[in-house]
Amino acid sequence: MQLDILTVGWERCRVFMEEADYRGYDPYDALLSPVWNLPILRSWRLARRLGQQLLLRCPVNCRALLRISPGQNPVTLGLALEGYVSAWEAFPERRCLWEERIQYCIAQLFQLRSPGWDAAWGYDFPWEARRMSLPARAPTIVATGIVTQGLFRAAVVLGDTQAGSLCKRAAEELLQRFPRSYEDGECLCWAYSPVDNQRVLNATLMGARLCAHAYALGGGAKFAQHARRSVRFALMHQHVDGSFPYAVGDDPRRWVDHFHTGYVLECLREYARFVGDETISEPLCRGWNYYRRSLFTSDGLPRFSSRRTYPLDATACAQAIRALCRFGEIAAAERVARWAVEHLQHPDGSFAYRRYRFWIHRTVFMRWSVAWMFAALAELLRSRAESGPHEGLD
Repeated sequence: MQLDILTVGWERCRVFMEEADYRGYDPYDALLSPVWNLPILRSWRLARRLGQQLLLRCPVNCRALLRISPGQNPVTLGLALEGYVSAWEAFPERRCLWEERIQYCIAQLFQLRSPGWDAAWGYDFPWEARRMSLPARAPTIVATGIVTQGLFRAAVVLGDTQAGSLCKRAAEELLQRFPRSYEDGECLCWAYSPVDNQRVLNATLMGARLCAHAYALGGGAKFAQHARRSVRFALMHQHVDGSFPYAVGDDPRRWVDHFHTGYVLECLREYARFVGDETISEPLCRGWNYYRRSLFTSDGLPRFSSRRTYPLDATACAQAIRALCRFGEIAAAERVARWAVEHLQHPDGSFAYRRYRFWIHRTVFMRWSVAWMFAALAELLRSRAESGPHEGLD
């Protein structure tokens, strides 16, 4: 039996990722170059941020010349873990392989926890952001939230006790150690990392989702209460048209883009499902309607933001596939997936970074493009398998 393009594309992506041992370059790994260890550059934040942005936008991958080595990012492993759990459901004839890979990912994630933390994760490179400087492996709520999503799926679907324990410990540590700000007494917003006070909506909702997952795994009512307060904060800042800005407060980053909106909707849906809060149905519906109306092209492809279509980004494609699957629009998810496999996937199974109007940024980023597409395609294949007969991988 001939396999369809999506199954073949996912299998090629899996082989590429496994052969690389989940290691690769990242859009933001510029500061791994030894040049930034020179005394004058070690603490010059403006130069470091400029260098990071220049390499991010460079159409030619010159990381080897800068002596940047491919790294193993916890987020990559978290997405791989989630993808393998979806494969375990979609292709039961190969469950022994999926279980082996799942255990490998969980073991690696245990080893890659942020130093000094019981269950938190960060990126494997130092990072110079607009309002903070983070060393390699310093925890962030987004990295932790993506990792624990994979752990939660392994705990629920396969009954993996180590995955469930790590997920609950991460939620406990979030409550105990992550900074937060308050608004109107009852609403709270978690900071992006332990060293800043940014008010980023998708980040605080990653925290809300983690708390909802801990609650579903048998954690106490405190997790549901904190999740509810964080969700209330995000909904306070939802625009009348249903959109969610990237950040609020005195932060100028008020844009509305595709993949961060997808994160927000995904987290809200998970929160409502596992905490049982039906009161957010109306704002979630408004958010979804805005997302479908304003963040897709007439051909059904994910626009980069509410203001521009290009570039067509690999993570945006992956997030679109995931969101469309979770909200029941499987045919629309297939349309995005087919376009991504046909236009972004390389012959070796990896995925290009972005497609611009007249050219393609072909650099392969393991976390940003490969791992996200691996998890998204696996979820789509699982969703298709649940809706009818599927083609096995034997």
